[in-house]
Amino acid sequence: MSTNEKNQDEKLISIALDIGEAMLRTGGEVTRVEDTISRILSVYQFKKTNVFAVTSMIEVTAVTCGGATLTQTRRVNAYATDLEKLDKLNTLSREICADPPPPGNIGSRLDDILAEKEEHPFISYAGSIMAASGFTVFFGGNLYDAAATAVLACVINFMNRKGIYKKDNQLLYYLACSVVTGMLGNLLVMAGFGMHLDKILIGCIMLTIPGIAITYAVRDMLVGEIITGLLRFAESLLIAASIAGGYIFSSLIIGGFL
Repeated sequence: MSTNEKNQDEKLISIALDIGEAMLRTGGEVTRVEDTISRILSVYQFKKTNVFAVTSMIEVTAVTCGGATLTQTRRVNAYATDLEKLDKLNTLSREICADPPPPGNIGSRLDDILAEKEEHPFISYAGSIMAASGFTVFFGGNLYDAAATAVLACVINFMNRKGIYKKDNQLLYYLACSVVTGMLGNLLVMAGFGMHLDKILIGCIMLTIPGIAITYAVRDMLVGEIITGLLRFAESLLIAASIAGGYIFSSLIIGGFL
């Protein structure tokens, strides 16, 4: 096997890993990631591929036409849910399998998908306000409570968009987010801008509770991805504990000052 052929095969594996990593980062399930990488490499005439993925790592071992075995590993530090990008990545992978393009073209198309801007901030803030305030009213809050929740929803969305602590440590982010919104919620109620603190905080919790992650965890375990499912479930429990601890801590702080 020549050096050029090996470099070409290494590049193909790296590109397949790039697509798999992007899918995992945007909320794709590990079975989809493993299947996508395997299919892409198979259309480029790799004899055999073994792909292992969990939420934080992807490992690929592929056997080339010349019989050489190549292995690459990719560390995934963070992931979120972006179904629009996930759909485009899935479409890209299907197009590659239907009509394999030159590897260089794949990289440029992948860069275009990942470089797309997020939704307008107005949409993000409006969605947060509607969701949080809606849950507050649903659980028995009044319009004053909904208005207070809307203010806190904007704070949560601002912290999320700016990635305050989120990229470094998700648990720290959720703890900081719940402490800040919990303290502000207490202050708003004391100032008369809201009447039922519990209803206000319920609306805020609904924006941060890892409901999608728990659903993914159960789904992964049902399809046989036990390790990934347990990892997601444990992470979800830790996030939920951070959220609860943050709101309790904020109430204790405000109570200590009064």
